[in-house]
Amino acid sequence: MISLPKIFFYGVVALLGLNAPSMATPSAASIGRAIFQDTNLSRPKGQACISCHDPNHAFADPRQISPGATPNIKGTRNAPSLMYAALIPPMAYDDFFLPDGSEAFAWEGGLSHDGRAQDLFQQVQEPFFNPKEMNLPGPKALASELRKSTYAPEFRKWVGNKAWQDDEKLNYFAYRSLVEFLKEPFFRPFDSRFDAYQNGDEEILTKTEKRGLEIFKTTAACADCHFLHAKSWTAPLLSDFGYDNLGAPSFGAKDPGLFAVTKDPEDLGKFKAPSLRNIELTAPYMHNGSIPTLREVLEFYNVRDLQPPRWPKTDYPETVNHDDMGDLGLSEQEIDELLAFLKTLSDRSLLKKPKDQLFPKAPAGVPSSLNRKLYFPDWTHRLHPAFPGD
Repeated sequence: MISLPKIFFYGVVALLGLNAPSMATPSAASIGRAIFQDTNLSRPKGQACISCHDPNHAFADPRQISPGATPNIKGTRNAPSLMYAALIPPMAYDDFFLPDGSEAFAWEGGLSHDGRAQDLFQQVQEPFFNPKEMNLPGPKALASELRKSTYAPEFRKWVGNKAWQDDEKLNYFAYRSLVEFLKEPFFRPFDSRFDAYQNGDEEILTKTEKRGLEIFKTTAACADCHFLHAKSWTAPLLSDFGYDNLGAPSFGAKDPGLFAVTKDPEDLGKFKAPSLRNIELTAPYMHNGSIPTLREVLEFYNVRDLQPPRWPKTDYPETVNHDDMGDLGLSEQEIDELLAFLKTLSDRSLLKKPKDQLFPKAPAGVPSSLNRKLYFPDWTHRLHPAFPGD
């Protein structure tokens, strides 16, 4: 369980602006890009980060469950999109006031479907050693493969000979470089048609899409959890990154979700609300890929409680949210309009990317990571034993 003192410490670090020494250099991001594509960093070889984070699907996995490197070991979750992942706030037990004036508390933020990583630095480490993912036997194996890589000369020049010979230090800089790559501007372009509309282009959305936006804000109440206002960034990330049990259909072994982090029985089956940016491109849906299309997701939210035989049972029915979803009362036309609006959330830089071009290009004017460094929740690397200091 994440302790409150530790969360308090993280919050103080963030509030005081105790940011890490900048790694926003061409070397850091380019090495991270190479590591992201390196299929030699798994056991058996053949799997890389990009294997489950497909650039043609907004860096999500189009398969229901993301398979690991080992053929006979299967995971239980669908790899989420990496678009805007560097902007997700760290996990915290947040407090807020309800309309009646009472105070409520809830978990928000963090990486992975269950928030077990505070930020990207913690998140990028796990897949290398997870038996259900890249399955390396340990940090020594990772450092060994990095030294044999095609990008080793550039890596060694960047970190220096002393760090190059030290497994712990070398791996530390590998994780840092991956984070810098995932902070690159093309992962956060904010260039959807919705963004243009927010910035004053009233004609860019159709009447149908505008009606869908109104439904999003009112009848369907999507905006209650998928905020349309900016919170931790200069534009809306379209999520409060809170946790809820939506009653997603079961698939495979039971997945406790947030409970695995908090150990609170009330959190059984709860998973983090994703950003809705590029949601059209990231099928299948739910933490376990159990709903194949975006339209079916909307139908699930709309009539889940009215048509229970339509969907398989869920893992933890006792904690399912029946207050905010399951019987929304939307008509078929309203579903169509809401779906039309959600498609306006796709970044045009992703939609225009040629299939034979590996990564999208950031639109002109997207600020560099260095120019926006204070906005990134990027500080847990300072707690790593290999942190070199200020």
